[in-house]
Amino acid sequence: MITTFKNLTANLSFLTLTLLLSAGCSLPLFAAEWHHEAVDPNSGGTYSSMRADTSGNLHLAYFDQLRGLLKYGFWDHRLRKWFNTTVDSSRGFCSLALDSKQNPHISYLVSGEGQMKYAHWNGTSWEKEVIHLRAKDISYYTSIVLDAADNPIISYYEYQGMGEDYSLQLREVEWKGKYWGGRTIDTTPGSGKFNAMASDSAGNIHAVYANVKDENASLRYARWNGSVWVSEVLEGPAEGRANFPVFSVSIALDKKGQPHITYTDVRNRIVKYATRRDGKWDLVKVDAMADVAYPDRNGIAVDDDGTPYISYYDAGAGVLKLAHRVNQRWFAEVVDQNSAGFTSSLQIDHGVIWLTYTDQISGILKFAYRAVDGSDPATAAAASSK
Repeated sequence: MITTFKNLTANLSFLTLTLLLSAGCSLPLFAAEWHHEAVDPNSGGTYSSMRADTSGNLHLAYFDQLRGLLKYGFWDHRLRKWFNTTVDSSRGFCSLALDSKQNPHISYLVSGEGQMKYAHWNGTSWEKEVIHLRAKDISYYTSIVLDAADNPIISYYEYQGMGEDYSLQLREVEWKGKYWGGRTIDTTPGSGKFNAMASDSAGNIHAVYANVKDENASLRYARWNGSVWVSEVLEGPAEGRANFPVFSVSIALDKKGQPHITYTDVRNRIVKYATRRDGKWDLVKVDAMADVAYPDRNGIAVDDDGTPYISYYDAGAGVLKLAHRVNQRWFAEVVDQNSAGFTSSLQIDHGVIWLTYTDQISGILKFAYRAVDGSDPATAAAASSK
């Protein structure tokens, strides 16, 4: 059961306290102050993908749905200001990674059958190219990571075939130095509509994804072992259970390379968390929601102490929430409200929690931040960057 941060007032009744305690909840705690800004006040913004570089700057890819554009944002940690530019035309989903020189690389969808594009900053300009794939269509989420040589590896959800003779599967394509080579991560029909990847310090690639086909609906995880993708079902029909519809999957790795996964149990409207302990998967409930947004994505990050943080949007309540785990108990707080919080991206860097997300009323991409320890975020970032 989760403990929710709310604005406690002095007149909180004895009855409310009694109900909380009887339900097994800890008392709500006071949240540190959140600071809110617009990333790009003159533009729409959704499906944001954010990464922090080694200097404390933030890099952001997002989709301007008002103009059909892929945009890039850079937050300068010294000036404490966003700078935004247009990269290319686009039709939605995108993902960003940083190379060893802290330059951004972006995978994104474009119009046209079987097409996806890849852009990277070479230090002076954006280089862009179409990745031609033998697919009828590429849709929904894509994710990008880089190998030890800064070559991109991109996952995507592939629609192949026509009429009733079609397949939906999760595949990946990677740059081989002279050409793009592709592999299938999971051939099980319906795998990959929601997908995310992460790369550990040893260069191992981890993928988490949802299978959305009725008979196969489940949460799945795969790892590249150097020769093949090895996949497993973490929650779903392969365990002898009924199908398990899943949305909003994301993954982060800790310093030891252990995966931390967030996803949404659609049927029960529950945000969940999974990690591997002593070789076994531990799946726990984080929070209940009034309703699930579609096609949403949760955010996840792990701080320097190994504590997982999860951002998620409750579409029924119209609020963005952030939860973190302390001593096996989850604590949550409201970050923003009034229908703001769709497709959040989360980073923890230089002692500060950073969040980007969409305001669904205005369509504008928003930015929120606070210090991990509750102190002033500017002070925390400055102290930890020295």
